[in-house]
Amino acid sequence: MGADSSITQKAYNHLKSDLVCCRLSPGKRLNISQIQRETGYSQAAVREALSRLTAEGLVEIERNAGFRATPISTTGFRELSEACMILEIPCLRSAIANGDLQWEGNLLANYHMSSRMLNEVVEGRADLDKYTASRESFYDVLLAPCDNQWLLKSWKQLYIQQMRYRHTFRKLAEFESGFLDYYKTFIDAVLERDTEKAVELCVAKYEKVINFVEALGATGAGDTKQSA
Repeated sequence: MGADSSITQKAYNHLKSDLVCCRLSPGKRLNISQIQRETGYSQAAVREALSRLTAEGLVEIERNAGFRATPISTTGFRELSEACMILEIPCLRSAIANGDLQWEGNLLANYHMSSRMLNEVVEGRADLDKYTASRESFYDVLLAPCDNQWLLKSWKQLYIQQMRYRHTFRKLAEFESGFLDYYKTFIDAVLERDTEKAVELCVAKYEKVINFVEALGATGAGDTKQSA
């Protein structure tokens, strides 16, 4: 039983990584037999992993058609972001209230790494995966002192969906590279424990990113990886 559970967990981790990074493109049909052949995991492990990922919103079940990677579109980004903000803002307030000196140091280090990595991606010296990973690490550290683990867990599930947008709409990284001054101001507000300013900056950035993604959809310039 333990061995079966371990294999299923490995299949789950493998497929989740491929879905988040869009190596399995949004909207792509997921054939269990094909995945089994390509990964070496049993069909039972793959099926169980896909079922778990369905519960997390990364996979959908189509009637009479099996599984497919959950599609994404520019028109759905606002709804996702608004839901994310509902969770992120109270997490941010709690983190600022509870963070200690070690947290401040970790936050500054992650901010530095994420900023440098974004520049390298935009300049073509690093893969997009490196930026999205460093960005995720930054936000994990930022919100870590939040004392409501249910809020954090729910926020993380929505944040993973946002990561898929960053892998799909690659121009978003270039757009966010223009936010370096914003991030410095935001970090200063967090470290000064100016909660209201930090929240105001957080909301303003969300709105700018939402408008940018929606504009990509309107112009057809999203550089998407969608497939049927």
